This record gives sequence, C-alpha cells and structure tokens, in this order.
Amino acid sequence: MSETPALEIEQMEKRYGEFSLRVNVTVRSGEVLGVVGPNGSGKTTLIRCLLGLVKPERGRIRFFGLDLERHEVAIKRRVGFILEGAPLFRRVRAGDVLRFCAGFYPHWDWDMVRSWMHQFQLDGSKEVAELSKGMRAQLGLIVAFGSRPDLLLLDEPTAGLDPGTRRWFVELARGALADFGPAILLTSHIMADVEDLADRIAFLRQGELLLVESKERLCQNWRRIRGRCRARPRLDSNEWVAIEYEAICGEIHLVTSCWQEGLLDRLWEAGVTEVTVQRLSLEEIYSYVMRPPS
Repeated sequence: MSETPALEIEQMEKRYGEFSLRVNVTVRSGEVLGVVGPNGSGKTTLIRCLLGLVKPERGRIRFFGLDLERHEVAIKRRVGFILEGAPLFRRVRAGDVLRFCAGFYPHWDWDMVRSWMHQFQLDGSKEVAELSKGMRAQLGLIVAFGSRPDLLLLDEPTAGLDPGTRRWFVELARGALADFGPAILLTSHIMADVEDLADRIAFLRQGELLLVESKERLCQNWRRIRGRCRARPRLDSNEWVAIEYEAICGEIHLVTSCWQEGLLDRLWEAGVTEVTVQRLSLEEIYSYVMRPPS
C-alpha cells in the first residue's frame, strides 16, 4: 500500500470576481513542491485556502488523509506555515512570541529553537518591532519550523530579503529535511528561491497550473537548439516550444520541452545543419512556460 500523501488538493477552485484559481496537485511525504508564478497568479490565495482562511467554491483538501473541514485542529497541529504579509505581534517580545506559539504544537522543540536563536543572535527580550527585517524573517521561520511539523506551507518566505538571509533559509530547510523530513509546499515569484530545494516545480499563471514536473525531468527535457538552413523548415509544432528563423543570415533557434536524439534526425531531414544543443536553466524554462499564449 502506498504511503498517504502529506497534502492532496483535488479539483479545488477559488473565485474572486473574474479571477479563478484552479488547482489539482498532491505533495508526498518528505517532498518539496515549489509553486512559482508572477505576482497575482494565485500563490497566496492557494496558501490561504490550505490554511482554511478562505473557503474554496469547490474541490477537496486533505492533509495526511484527513479532510480539512472536519479535522482542522488535528491537521494544524502538524503544519507549520509562513503567510506573506502576515506580521508577527510587533509589540510583543520575540521570546514571548515563541512561548505563545509553542502552546499550540505538541512537538515543539525548544532545544532546536534555542539553538537557532543563539546561532542567529536573535534577542528574545526585544520586541518584534525592534528587530531588523531579516531578523523578523528569521523569527518567522523559526516559528514555522520549531514545531517539527509534518508539512510546511511557506508563502514567499524570502520576499525582500538579502542574499545572506535567503541562503540561511535554504540551509534551514535542508537541515529540517535531513532531521525530521517534512513535506514542504513553497511559493515564490523568483525561480532561484525554489531551485535549490524543490523536487518538483508547479508553474502557476493567472490561477491555472500550466505544468507540474520534477526538477530532474525539466533539466533533462528542455533544450535550446541552434542551426542553419537555407529556408524556414517545416517542423512539427507539437515538438517545439519556440521556433525563431532569421531569413537574412539563415540561422534558426528552437526550444523544445521533449528532448530526444530523434529530434536531431528530423532537423537534418528538414535541412538544418551546423546544429548545437544546449541545456536551459530553470530560469529560462520559467520564462518560456509563463509566456502568454500567442
């Protein structure tokens, strides 16, 4: 019997006026799913639906096999989260924030929390408002990870942070994955923020999941091909994400999301010569996936 997924989102839909978010995806235990998309694509709405802060019009959400509507308290004891734009108690001391949050979680790990506070020189006697932006972000992450949750929902956790703090977040997440193995759903509008951690990447645009694929397969399947030909070749458009032909110099640039050696044979048959093949970065793949339909 297969292991129960950490999170199952089945045909969920949430509407705001003309905007509609539609999601159907599963996150396995111990897996990191990165949800990427531009601002306004529905990432924060997705997290709010998962936390029960807003109610979808249709669909079903299950955590660890439990229905969110019927088992909300039991579920939230096993889930850590960061919600973009939701500030901590600014006029409360950092240490009191931690003690308050610890009361909600049965597996709160004070040894781990104190170690992180010491490591990053966070003063628990200071009010949250007295901490720098980076320190407030670190405190929020400590709150999210401190309960040793089975699932983490992280909405833009590195938004507006300096590179050093972003690197600290990556190391914190990697340490948690190695230590207690939570599943993680991480949203960002910056590909680099999920590239170091994600096992799979979901591309979200205007409320629609365009593609959900493993990072490994994305790197294997996407290629940029350059060559030369005397005239624009006749090619199967289903095999190519982009075809750009410059008639004056006879150069052709192509991008495919289904790379295989057989594509080269078909290019040669179509008259393309001097062929070179390059891998695409995940940032480049993002730009192609997010392009509006022509």
